[in-house]
Amino acid sequence: MVSTPLLFESALPDRSTTTDLVTVVVPPLAGEYLYAFDSSAFPNLQTGDLIEVPFRRRVTQAFVLSVNSELERSSYEEMKKNSVAIKCIDEAKLYTRAFDQAHLPFYRWIAKYYVEPLSRILELAVPKPVLEKPLRTYSLVETKKQGDNTPSKFGKVQQTIVDYLAREPAPIEGSVLKKECSASAPTIRSLVTKGVIQEHVVSPEDLPLPTPTVAQATPSPLILNPEQQAATTLIANYLYDSSFVAGLLHGVTGSGKTEVYLSLIIDVLAQGKSALIIVPEIALTPQLTERFISRLQAPVAVLHSSLKPKERWRHWTNLVRGRVKVAIGARSGVFAPMHNLGLIIVDEEHDSSFKQGDGIRYNGRDLAVVRAQLSNCPILLGSATPSLETFHNARSGKYLYLPLTTKFFDAPQPDCTIVDLNKTKPWEMKSRNISPEFYQKLQETLERGDQAFVLYNKRGFASYLQCSCCEYVVGCPHCSVTLTYHKNENLGLCHQCNFSLLPPSVCNQCGATKHPTKEDTPLFTQRGAGTERVYDELRELFPNARIATLDRDSASTISDYVEILTNVRERAVDILVGTQMIAKGHDLPGVNFVGVVDCDVGLHMPDFRAGERALQLLTQVAGRAGRRTTTGAVVLQTRVPSHPSLIATAAHQYEKFADYELSMRQSLNYPPFQKILRIIVSASEKSTAQIKINTIAREIERLIQPLDITLLGPAPAPMEKVRTLWRFHLLLKGSTLSDIHRVLKIIKKAHPSTSAVRIAYDLDPHDML
Repeated sequence: MVSTPLLFESALPDRSTTTDLVTVVVPPLAGEYLYAFDSSAFPNLQTGDLIEVPFRRRVTQAFVLSVNSELERSSYEEMKKNSVAIKCIDEAKLYTRAFDQAHLPFYRWIAKYYVEPLSRILELAVPKPVLEKPLRTYSLVETKKQGDNTPSKFGKVQQTIVDYLAREPAPIEGSVLKKECSASAPTIRSLVTKGVIQEHVVSPEDLPLPTPTVAQATPSPLILNPEQQAATTLIANYLYDSSFVAGLLHGVTGSGKTEVYLSLIIDVLAQGKSALIIVPEIALTPQLTERFISRLQAPVAVLHSSLKPKERWRHWTNLVRGRVKVAIGARSGVFAPMHNLGLIIVDEEHDSSFKQGDGIRYNGRDLAVVRAQLSNCPILLGSATPSLETFHNARSGKYLYLPLTTKFFDAPQPDCTIVDLNKTKPWEMKSRNISPEFYQKLQETLERGDQAFVLYNKRGFASYLQCSCCEYVVGCPHCSVTLTYHKNENLGLCHQCNFSLLPPSVCNQCGATKHPTKEDTPLFTQRGAGTERVYDELRELFPNARIATLDRDSASTISDYVEILTNVRERAVDILVGTQMIAKGHDLPGVNFVGVVDCDVGLHMPDFRAGERALQLLTQVAGRAGRRTTTGAVVLQTRVPSHPSLIATAAHQYEKFADYELSMRQSLNYPPFQKILRIIVSASEKSTAQIKINTIAREIERLIQPLDITLLGPAPAPMEKVRTLWRFHLLLKGSTLSDIHRVLKIIKKAHPSTSAVRIAYDLDPHDML
């Protein structure tokens, strides 16, 4: 609904016949505002433009929702009757295309579902615009390419420029010429004056798209096996009919899901449509992008938050203008402004990183399904370990079920061994964390010249430091967690807020300064383990092996990540030790052993998804072993060998686990059988947060009396303190979304988040900590 801005008193410009009107939203405000605009300054103003508007006493950015609609006209006539004047947009420094009118229903759906202002959704979806100055590019005048460029005619630097441009088919930016030819601006201008080279002034948006290089020559497409072909054919039928369907591509690790994706995208491009691929990890995009460019021989836009603002905006603009028809992105890629969308693919759809953890807590996978529905196109959700919600939808017939039960290269499933650490005596262990079975399999792997992955899903050297006198544990002063000891930096580090501390020499609790019995031993004992400790143990056990680590400490940037995996791919690494980062869809033929040092990490979290996550992580990392023709080996070390997640992983029985877990979820009214809303209140004072959550709970109790909703809590959050803020939460479980929405709208309006008391409303939560 269009609403008038608050008492805008600027008079309208004098127009004899018509007034041009526009409706905009101004982030982060909730209203939709009506303006007049000067059509000579904005000759092609349309839905999806991002412009500047006068707002109160300043100029601010706004997104255009509609231009000269009947609703705007009637609102304007009503204002004239009441002598209300509205502001006019006469000029704007910012005037650019942000999205297409066809995308607006999708953004409106998100706003309605998460009960958020449309302006906030657009602010989230559209990257910050970077309006670049026109570029000056240069090329050799055509006649000069015929040989009229003898050395005697030019100086040394000028000749270098001419020779360089003679080798390059496309115009070259001036900055590149200066760098490559050690040239100055006057030298370049003198060649322009002589008529030897041409200067072209071009908008950055019109620069030629990058084309695949010779190194990215198209590989021969692999021949699809019967299961792959059946899945491709079934989805292609919906693609040709331009109709919606959601399909679960449930393929064991190494079954060739990417080949199915590529085959379908080729069909999409042949029809002149576009394709959107969403992946869970930003670090996966370089590897996937290179593979897609190589096969498709077409430019690919990349969208994720780690790109430089200028680069991200260029990719976005190329999509808005329809210059690029394939986009690969992380979670936020779901907002990509694709034209004539023909197919959406969500790879590793089970991954929890598709869920936004702060701000507007949207789920990229779920929004992708909605977008496909609104776009009348098929969506393919791929995973070896689907989320139970997706698997339930496929089992119930809501989604198509497309199984890939065999590995593409006909390799058998890896042999999995569960090692019960309860039965292994400490003196029998090869090191603190490596059992005899683990050691033997790893030794055999190295002797064959194969590679190994070792998973320990904890960073650092020790989980915590504990006083040997009073057993006091060094914790973070800002969070309810212990400090993880990192040996390389000799620091205790909080993995929540990054607070760091040198290992204390005096105990804060008992005042001790030395070990009670051993003088040469540090007062604080290192307890637990992490990737650093496992790395050190493996170096002692296998001194001749080349060992590397892959975690957030060793790979803080995408380039670090790519470099480590390149070393593994080129056989420069024998053993890769890492956290869950090593489980993320890597296709490395040399890896034939995977060892999980401690399967119990994360298994006992106070979260109804803990067992599901454990199965997914273990199955994914086990799938890195034996991806070609060799049978891989997997060792799972644990102290709870009878846990359903471990048994299902070792026996390759995902469906049996899913049946068990879904029956538990149904009996307890958890997703996918009921909707959940989690409300988290946090404040710097514990009592402030507690009083607020209790107030909200009382109001909810009153609201849900006539509704089919259950209230759990309030209670302290499992991680009670994070970044100096005390946290309390409650859960609402309801059988219908409409009931949950009714409560959410009322409570959210009555209790907005403030700087003093932060309130997060998490619909369909994935994290219960």
